[in-house]
Amino acid sequence: MKRSHFTLRVITLFVFTLAMSLAAHAQATRTWVSGVGDDVNPCSRTAPCKTFAGAISKTFIGGEIDALDPGGFGTLNATKSITIDGGSAFASVLASGATFGIQVNIAVSANDPERRVTLRRLSINGTGASGTAGVRTGLRGINILSANAVYVENCYIAAFTAEGIRMSVGALTVVSVKDTNIQNCNVGVDVSATAGGALLVADRMRVERMSNNGINLGTHGFASIRDSFIIFNGNDGISMSASSTDGRLFLESTMVNHNPTVAVRSGGAGSDVVVSNSAIQSNGTAFATGGGTVHSHGNNSVDGNIGITPTPEGQQ
Repeated sequence: MKRSHFTLRVITLFVFTLAMSLAAHAQATRTWVSGVGDDVNPCSRTAPCKTFAGAISKTFIGGEIDALDPGGFGTLNATKSITIDGGSAFASVLASGATFGIQVNIAVSANDPERRVTLRRLSINGTGASGTAGVRTGLRGINILSANAVYVENCYIAAFTAEGIRMSVGALTVVSVKDTNIQNCNVGVDVSATAGGALLVADRMRVERMSNNGINLGTHGFASIRDSFIIFNGNDGISMSASSTDGRLFLESTMVNHNPTVAVRSGGAGSDVVVSNSAIQSNGTAFATGGGTVHSHGNNSVDGNIGITPTPEGQQ
């Protein structure tokens, strides 16, 4: 009897090991999704999956999921390094009903040292299906909880009740936003960290028509923004929280216009804002400070702001 139990355990262990090996072998470095795909498929180019969630389980760590054609490919919880590329199709993610379009939450692991997600050529939309035009029901477009770096390239993010992009992390994390439009959310981009730092690096980013602020820099929040537009937002263009006593904002060749409260607000004592070659125009107030400092390189255009500015309007 004991021998038969031992034999049964050995067979069970062998079957389990074989199943795990086959599952790992089934993963590919590149997988595909299609509007006419099916998640039971292997996600190959000739037999694509239907959703990003279906494809990620069949993709190696650090691999890539590509869209073959236009389609809505569903929300995604990225728990490993991955690249999602909408290709020429400009793939869609609809995140209505108080959900996230894409969440990034990659645990520290020796198997995934890069902990990196790239999101490219995606339309991430939070518009609800309530029957009323323009209703926002999705919560956040991109929600970053844990990663080393997230790259957002050539994306369109719109209609979320909270943030277009939010990074709330516990260690040093970079979110790089390039050639991306964020429209019609409550806040465009919000970055903060409980430890380390949350760094926003933006190049050719457009943030417009937020209900609240265009960009929020919270505790341990840092940003380098160039060649961008931050316009027509409900309150501040860029707002650094008073709790951010070590925050830094570098603004280069950027237009911060038509924000009714403050164009650029520094944080608490110890925070810094550096502005160069930028246009700060037609805002409620050009600059405000919560105890931090604002430095100008003397080559900015500061005009038409109806509130008090630190120096006379004109080139500063």
